Amino acid sequence: MTGIPGRHATVALLGLALAFIPGLGVAAPGNTGANTADLTQDGQELSVDVTQELSGNQAEVHQAGAGHTTALHQGGGASAVIQQSGADNRATVSQGDAFAGATYLELTQDGAGNEADVLQDADGNSASLGQYGDGNHVDLSQIGSGNSFTHQQIGDDLGIIVTQMGGATMTITQTVPGS
Repeated sequence: MTGIPGRHATVALLGLALAFIPGLGVAAPGNTGANTADLTQDGQELSVDVTQELSGNQAEVHQAGAGHTTALHQGGGASAVIQQSGADNRATVSQGDAFAGATYLELTQDGAGNEADVLQDADGNSASLGQYGDGNHVDLSQIGSGNSFTHQQIGDDLGIIVTQMGGATMTITQTVPGS
């Protein structure tokens, strides 16, 4: 969105039709196909930085409001849908190479001052995160393969830190009384 004050979007698409594992010289399964990114921004002072390496990555980032930032790194075979509305929300996401199974993230933040830090560092991880309110924080690390995490925060000033080491399934809903 060059030339429009207050709006910033950076997209780096680094990928080949076949993704080669450095040093091994073999194609990584599940990492074939083009990288795609669909970015929509409506508001003031919005920032998106998407980096896609290898291939088979898909990204959708939709931001409406003011002061949001999104930083998304996808290693290969990853898919992410990030939606932010309100003001001053931040999403920092790193999805590693998915050699055996795709990695998926869906993140929605609606309110002000919400933060999400997500690391998906192995194959076949999935997460669905929703923060509705102000001042909420989620810190999710999926280190091993085959993790599934569903989480909602409804209210203000809620926080959670979760680390999944492999094959874990969790569903958590946090609310503030009266929300």
